[in-house]
Amino acid sequence: MKKLLFSAAVLSSVLAFSQTQEEREVIKRGINQTEIAKTRQKFEEQYQKDEQNVQAYLEKHPDVKRSFRKDGNAWYLQRIDSDGNPVFINTKDTTANATVKGTALHTGGSMGVNISGQNMVLGVWDGGQINGSHELLSGVGKVAMQSGQTLNDNVNGGNDHQQAVTGIAIGKDIGNTAKGIAYSATSLNYDWNNDLVEMLDFATGTTGGYLVSNHSYGYGNGEGTALWKFGAYDVTSKNWDWLLKDTPNYLPFVAVGNEQNPNALNNNNQHVNGNWTKGGFDIVTGSSAAKNVVTVGSVESNKAMSNYSNWGPTDDGRVKPDIVAQGSNMDAPLYSSNNGYTGQVSASSGTSYAAPVVAGAALLLQQYYKSIFNKYMTAASLKALLLHTAEDLGNPGPDAKFGWGLLNIEKAAQTIKQMQPGGSTKLIEYTTNPVNDGNTQQIEGWQFSNGPGPMRASICWTDDEGTEQTSTDGVDNTTSRLVYEFDILFRTNGSLFLNSYPYKNLSISNPSANATVATTWFSGNGNNYKQANVATNGAEGTANVFAYVVKKSTSPVAVKPYSLLITGFKITSTTLATAEAEKKEIIFFDRDDNKIKLISNKIKSFGEYEIYDASGRTIQKGNSKSGEIEFFNAGKGQFFLKSKNTAPYKFLK
Repeated sequence: MKKLLFSAAVLSSVLAFSQTQEEREVIKRGINQTEIAKTRQKFEEQYQKDEQNVQAYLEKHPDVKRSFRKDGNAWYLQRIDSDGNPVFINTKDTTANATVKGTALHTGGSMGVNISGQNMVLGVWDGGQINGSHELLSGVGKVAMQSGQTLNDNVNGGNDHQQAVTGIAIGKDIGNTAKGIAYSATSLNYDWNNDLVEMLDFATGTTGGYLVSNHSYGYGNGEGTALWKFGAYDVTSKNWDWLLKDTPNYLPFVAVGNEQNPNALNNNNQHVNGNWTKGGFDIVTGSSAAKNVVTVGSVESNKAMSNYSNWGPTDDGRVKPDIVAQGSNMDAPLYSSNNGYTGQVSASSGTSYAAPVVAGAALLLQQYYKSIFNKYMTAASLKALLLHTAEDLGNPGPDAKFGWGLLNIEKAAQTIKQMQPGGSTKLIEYTTNPVNDGNTQQIEGWQFSNGPGPMRASICWTDDEGTEQTSTDGVDNTTSRLVYEFDILFRTNGSLFLNSYPYKNLSISNPSANATVATTWFSGNGNNYKQANVATNGAEGTANVFAYVVKKSTSPVAVKPYSLLITGFKITSTTLATAEAEKKEIIFFDRDDNKIKLISNKIKSFGEYEIYDASGRTIQKGNSKSGEIEFFNAGKGQFFLKSKNTAPYKFLK
């Protein structure tokens, strides 16, 4: 990692806006500790059961080693699956930083701020131990081994992999030699045993409340792996989502894996890619196939796809990987020397090295957001921000190779800056839901002038665990694994823009095809992150643009928080901008055939109102002192509501 400027960016008073113990306590207060206790017990019991099964398997197969090195990677027998087969996990080496605009948040960077991860903490789960005397990771509290391990433990297995991953993410600034992405941050480092219980404690425990972790390991995916597991939402995928559904601020970053090349053979002359007949596609497994994580792939320094980075999609068409970053030829710190580095060589490559780039960036963006808004983003908001601002590579829109594109720290930071009153970006974290797809919520619209950039909306939520796939479901089962589903649509009251729906899901049967845009609500999109772009005729002008959100009627009735991010509009009405700054919220309208409801935590009534039809004829008017208006016997058609206390509302009856 020598001379790689992995770093980033916020204010000179940045220490006042970092993740202190008090801030972690605030995060934990929003967590249902009763549910967390149940989940922790479940994971602990499962871990003990897995350990018993592994020991029984090893006794029956004395030729099998639990941990070993093969093809340059550390391997570990994690569990025995329900069919009695061993499941190995391994590190993701294959034997940069200008690409992701990592200097934007640095002192002297384009954002004009000073963000480098002060007081931020990264969780790192991996194999082996850390050399805490290395020049990049030395100093009191810079790294701290957990899981009962100690620093500098050469007896029990010093590990270049965990050393490299940690250095790339949070290695300190040592001048012209090297520095990590979030170089002022610290890390808590764990081995990969019992990771789910430890992750739960990291996010919610007595000393927890942390936000981001890195996981550069996963299934071996080699020849002999059962074909149904590729692209499947299996027990590991399910358990990771189970953990994350009750930890709304915690977001893990997972390396997608390095087995893409269908022609590569290992030292035993077996295919590295156990699903090689798919030509590199459909090789996302285990935790990297979970819905609520950010799965990271790798590109070269010239933004070309790495010849090892695994491609999706999942069986149900979800976009995986989610995002890519440079992972090749990384000059990373070595365990064996206090000032040793790998050099920028091909052996120092892998999605293992791309994942900590994005995880480090996530720490910086959380810190920057906190410096402006005095709170941290939810995991759903952070994921939406990263994918929304990624640089599109490969096929237009999302694809199974690059996901939503290349990490762009500068653009993500600019988007946060524009979230301030009067800016061109809105991030809203909703804790109320539309009833179902028969009752849309119209989100308050803005009068705007379309500029050179596209108007874009992203919606993201942390979903509940889905239905687990097993061998009995067969290969490439396309049943959606979503539990909740929301959808979004842009509309306008003029002809400047067309109806604009999100991208549809990808096809496991035709994974190289371009993504297409939906034409109706819920037309086959199985992702819990959705992105819609406004179709524009390129003309300058103003229009009242509204975003509509729908919750699918098959979703559970219980409220599921979700995040909405909208960019690319320019407010031209100072009245709207001022009112919005005062309210600091977005209004919902919920409607059935005979009633219009106002949903807001600020505004309690419509006040004086008027409803008129498309010709301008007044149909009904009055003074509502509540948040409801009854509306009868107007026939079918398009209607408009104007009221004293809310933005205009257009609806169909």
